[in-house]
Amino acid sequence: MSKTPGKNTIRRRAGSAAAVTALALAVSALAAPSASAAGTANSLRAREVAYAESHWNWTAWNDRTPVAFGSSQPDFQCAEFVARALAAAGLVPGLGPNDPQDAYYHYTAPNGTTYDLLLISDLPQYHNLYDYLKDSGLGKDVGNRPSLARPGDVVVTYAGPGGAKSHVGLVATAQRGTAEPTVDAHNNARLHYGYHYYAPSHLVRIDPTGLKRSFRQPGRTASRTQPAQTAPAAVGRKEPLGAQS
Repeated sequence: MSKTPGKNTIRRRAGSAAAVTALALAVSALAAPSASAAGTANSLRAREVAYAESHWNWTAWNDRTPVAFGSSQPDFQCAEFVARALAAAGLVPGLGPNDPQDAYYHYTAPNGTTYDLLLISDLPQYHNLYDYLKDSGLGKDVGNRPSLARPGDVVVTYAGPGGAKSHVGLVATAQRGTAEPTVDAHNNARLHYGYHYYAPSHLVRIDPTGLKRSFRQPGRTASRTQPAQTAPAAVGRKEPLGAQS
């Protein structure tokens, strides 16, 4: 007897299909004329923002129960939120925005390196989300330059011990005149929150056309080069520094 797929299964399939389409756009942009590539890059960054705008107040990646602005989201923390937005734009090859947390906890990129995309803090035994952005060629750290922020770029806060990375969010709107850029983020839930609240920070500009060839191998799921370690159900990795405002 055939079984009707559940809602989560259907959502994962739909999200994965959208991610594959977005990844195809990203790859095609690499060979396109500059004007076309710029348009594709803007379109893909817009997909990131669309995910962020529709998920900023979710309780967990698979629980749309809304939380109030400024409330804690211990089951859907900042790095995971940004990583899933990137995946929604096809910028994490092999991952879709509705894939399980463990796929983000142990994501082996096409270049063979395993990243913990639920993590932004620096831990010596892990390659975190920031490392993925730098290694893949997607992200360029331009320092504290909010005037350069575009929707879909990433802002990283350095408020940990000794100036370590402690928080991450996604730029939602660019600077307009004297109005600063705004940021969507998790844990705590923020929508169009002022850029200055994330100080001290660096802007990481996202260029979908910058994805290195070694990261461009499409695949349905990420492979594992280490023994499977399942993240705690509906929780996953906790940032060592805890919830961020």
